[in-house]
Amino acid sequence: MFAVSLVIVFFTFVRDNLPRKEDLLWLAKGGGLFNGAHVPSHRFNAGEKLIFWGGVFALGIVVVGSGLVLDKLIPGLAYTRGDMQIAHMIHAVATVLMMAMFLGHIYLGTIGMKGAYRAMRDGQVDAAWAREHHELWYDDIQAGKIPAQRTPSPTPAAGTQGAAVQS
Repeated sequence: MFAVSLVIVFFTFVRDNLPRKEDLLWLAKGGGLFNGAHVPSHRFNAGEKLIFWGGVFALGIVVVGSGLVLDKLIPGLAYTRGDMQIAHMIHAVATVLMMAMFLGHIYLGTIGMKGAYRAMRDGQVDAAWAREHHELWYDDIQAGKIPAQRTPSPTPAAGTQGAAVQS
C-alpha cells in the first residue's frame, strides 16, 4: 500500500517539482530564512522540492526496497540473519529521516507560515498570498502560461443548492 501511494504522489506532483534555475537562488538565500525576505519561487519552492526528491522519491525508494527485503518478496535473495538486520537498520533510519522531513514540512504548512494551512484546506490561495510566497508561479498565471485552476470545479450533489468550494 505504501509503495502504491508513493507512486501516486510521485506522478501527481513530479511536474511542478522539476528543478529550475531559480531554485538555485532560493537555496543560496536559504529561502529567506535568515533575512526574512521572501525569495521568488514557482508553485513549489526549492525547499519543498528537496522534500519531494529527498523525502518522497529517494527515501521512498529506500523504504520500499528495504521493506521488500524485510517481507522476503525478492526472489533469489539470501535472507540471512545479517542481511535482515542490515535491512532493518536501513529501513528504520530511512523512515525516521522521512518522518523528520515530513514533520518539518507539516510544521511549515500549518503553524510556520501564515495562510499555508488555509491554502491546503481550501485548495486555493488569494492573489496577494500567491504573489508574496510564490511570485514566479503568480507571474506565470497572470501571463496566461499556466491555468489558475487546474481541476474543474466540483458540481453540487443532486438535490443540493449552492456552489461548491473550488479546488
